[in-house]
Amino acid sequence: SDDVIAPLPGPIELYCPICCELFRDPVVLTCSHSFCKVCLENWWEDKPLKTCPVCKRRSSRDNPPKNLVLKNLVETCRANISISTAAECSLHSEKLRLLCLDHQELICLVCRDSRTHKDHRFRPIEEVLDESRAQFDEAAAHISLQTKQTQTQIRAEFEKLHQFLRDEEESRMKALREEEEQKIQNMKDKMAALSKDMEALSKTISETEEQLRAADASFLLQYKTAEERLQRCPLVEDLSVFYSIMFLFVAVFCS
Repeated sequence: SDDVIAPLPGPIELYCPICCELFRDPVVLTCSHSFCKVCLENWWEDKPLKTCPVCKRRSSRDNPPKNLVLKNLVETCRANISISTAAECSLHSEKLRLLCLDHQELICLVCRDSRTHKDHRFRPIEEVLDESRAQFDEAAAHISLQTKQTQTQIRAEFEKLHQFLRDEEESRMKALREEEEQKIQNMKDKMAALSKDMEALSKTISETEEQLRAADASFLLQYKTAEERLQRCPLVEDLSVFYSIMFLFVAVFCS
């Protein structure tokens, strides 16, 4: 016959996804998934990146904080499992049926009537278990809701970050475009000024050339005037350029 798998005692939310046992020292990641501290450390051992074993999201912390709410729920669950699986009374060999509220221990019906538990308050074990199960269900629902809310908040924060990066990228691209346009305009202005200076220089060259060709006897007198005129031209700042132009004028004069 096929083996029958016994149901897990307690809600599935109280079990570690790695070892599949009740949590021991549970820690919680930023993605809201919880694991046994030792299980997570063993899982992360020798791994280059610390990611969640369930959703694979990278953890922002190397030492995740303890999940105290989950730890308390697990401890309560363990206590209830101990209650539900308790055998017989060690004193009277009777089935344990009651919880002594004053001593916080399980007792049988004979113990209840004994002097040890005289005038104590009692509750049936099944009644305590039913209340605990209801508390577990409520706590599990709260954990599930809290997990969903945390995931929604994380997604919203990531979307804000992405939007900020998109806006920052657009702002920087706009600044680059404006800088490029400004540089192009500056270049156009310089080209216009250069063209104007070239025109003035060309005019000066023509006038100087005419003066140098006027008469051979006046060459030396005109040469000095031409030199001063060329030195006043805005483009002729480099002496090598200036003397090259003057050499050209002399060549034209002597031809």
